[in-house]
Amino acid sequence: MPLGLAVITSALAMVPINGWAIANWARKYNVDCATCHSPAVPRLNEFGHQFRKMGYRMDTEIQAGKPEAYKEIGNFLSVRFRTGYAAERFSDLQTAGSGFNSFRTRNGFRAPDVTVFYSGALTKNLSLFTEIEVADVDETELQVFGEWFSGNPDHYFTARIGQMHTLSRIGWAGFDRPTGITTPDALAAAKLTTSPVSFSVGADQRGVDLAYSFTPESRAIVGVYNGVNQQGSGIAGNGAGFGDNDNAKDVLVAFEQMLGESGFTLFGYYGTWDQAAGTVVNGVPLPDNNKFTEFNFLRAGATASWVFNLFDPKTVGSSELQAGYMFAKDFYPKSYPVGPTFNGKDRNGQAFWIGVEQRLPHSSAVFYRYDHVSRSNEASGGERQRHALGAVYTYEQYLRLSLEGFCYDQNSDSFGGLLQAMFNY
Repeated sequence: MPLGLAVITSALAMVPINGWAIANWARKYNVDCATCHSPAVPRLNEFGHQFRKMGYRMDTEIQAGKPEAYKEIGNFLSVRFRTGYAAERFSDLQTAGSGFNSFRTRNGFRAPDVTVFYSGALTKNLSLFTEIEVADVDETELQVFGEWFSGNPDHYFTARIGQMHTLSRIGWAGFDRPTGITTPDALAAAKLTTSPVSFSVGADQRGVDLAYSFTPESRAIVGVYNGVNQQGSGIAGNGAGFGDNDNAKDVLVAFEQMLGESGFTLFGYYGTWDQAAGTVVNGVPLPDNNKFTEFNFLRAGATASWVFNLFDPKTVGSSELQAGYMFAKDFYPKSYPVGPTFNGKDRNGQAFWIGVEQRLPHSSAVFYRYDHVSRSNEASGGERQRHALGAVYTYEQYLRLSLEGFCYDQNSDSFGGLLQAMFNY
């Protein structure tokens, strides 16, 4: 029996279908959201990741030579709403800034956001993904890309073009979305070195990527992107490069291996970043010249996940160990006005995380994660650490509740907690 049909049949047998499916694909195929998500939305399981890799198609549709002829808008349209509450206590008084006074403790309701998704397979070969997230009147994020698919479920080729997540948040074994609220620093932090370069592996970008699946479990990926601007955004700005202030293109290469619900990913990224001309460095304003402003940078690393049964999976759920490592190296411009204490022409950094998770009934889980970032040429005690302990619980499929406590050991130590409610339909 084909994989897609087998999973659908299994899901129909185990889950009452009564309109509780919350995403457009759950409605389209008339299945429970746990068919694709584990331990909870939005993180994908093995089947869900395969579905995404094939351009939002079942293998049965590919073998039939065309997607199912669904025309209802509900098969393509989904809505997500998130809100929450946060509290944090700092070890030091936080100085006043633009629009706020000094504080040591802060707590309050977080700004909500609403996201509209319109996505799915359009034809045998074409797919479209659209995501519009609105967090405030003047704060809107857009993801939209077209995708081309060619092949069969055993080995296939895909190409994406548009404005999109690169690999973080759509990958596997650490590169997918986190079970909890926060993303590991190795993927989310924009400052993995002490250089001025502002780049996060998880930044959305404009570009194209190509992927070839040698088998359903093994995939190689190559991406070419504009890169990020001076503030670290890959989707804003209109300078040279239409956003990133230079015409050079960044390159991503990755290899992904699925091993059932486990697996690993190898990752490499090489790019260019421009510091703003006129920035004063060691008393010298930077001239508007690439010899003074253009940095190159490298990010390389690996992630891995092992899902196993520590307890009876029928009564409790599977367990997971997850880890990731990222090496960072930033190369200074040839004529950068360095000071007398500057040591070398580059800056290094590294980050890693280790996490454990126990999955529970009702699409729920408890987890712990340790993040560590160390940067060369940083003052003693400059290493950054974070502990995160939390739980997620799914209520009637429409609502995911997340609680995450944290303790930061960074430049300004703090501890606190986050509570998030996510509605999906």
